Amino acid sequence: MMVAARVVTVALVLLTCAAGIAAAADESADKKQQIEQLIDLHDLTTSVSIGNYYLKQESLVAIRSLLTRLGKEEKLGPEWNLRNPQWQRAETMLLQPTLAKVANDFTSLEWLRPQWEDLDSREFSAEELDVLLTHFHSDVGRKQAKIVDHTVSTHVITTLSFSGKLKDIPGVQEERSRMQTVWNKEDDEMRFSIQDATNADGMRFAYSALGKKYFVTAILKLTGIISHRIDELALALPKEVNARADEVRPLLQEFKSGHG
Repeated sequence: MMVAARVVTVALVLLTCAAGIAAAADESADKKQQIEQLIDLHDLTTSVSIGNYYLKQESLVAIRSLLTRLGKEEKLGPEWNLRNPQWQRAETMLLQPTLAKVANDFTSLEWLRPQWEDLDSREFSAEELDVLLTHFHSDVGRKQAKIVDHTVSTHVITTLSFSGKLKDIPGVQEERSRMQTVWNKEDDEMRFSIQDATNADGMRFAYSALGKKYFVTAILKLTGIISHRIDELALALPKEVNARADEVRPLLQEFKSGHG
């Protein structure tokens, strides 16, 4: 009898533990879904456009540095420059795979999603996520989501500008124009009057403890993640470009043959 009782007790303990584990798993899955929905309410198009502009700039700087060095090694002379057809073909040959990697490693934002989800999971409880989702689905909440997105992009470009990293070089005009277009559009869309009585809920949220916490988390911490990624990729570009040097050497020989 005592053995049977012990078996029943152990079985009940195991069932209780299993139920607890299942409940925790369900809670975790629900929270993950909440976070996914919250992230989907944001649009980082402008921040991506800023990053694309800067990373194309740094790609061209790395490529032109390589071509200049190769030209000196081959003693190609002053006519070996970016106005030369062979140089231009070499630049295009190097730029295409470099920008393809940028698109994969930055523009797609696939790298950001797991970090963003982890950030929100650490910072917010399921109850807080519920409040955030309800607010950001409202009219004024959607407007404030745009304010968050625009403030993130403002911090991203300010970090690059104040550090002197942004340059106006030939070849980035298209990206610069696109960046300015999406920036202006986002700036227009996020504006609203704090005097309007219909925005009272928005002001209450902005001044609430949760509102302040969300803005700090979404703006400062998210900006830090994005800026770090941009810097990390930019630093890796020269090495990636230099590794493809042999691909353009035939164009240097073609140039040399035409100027021999």
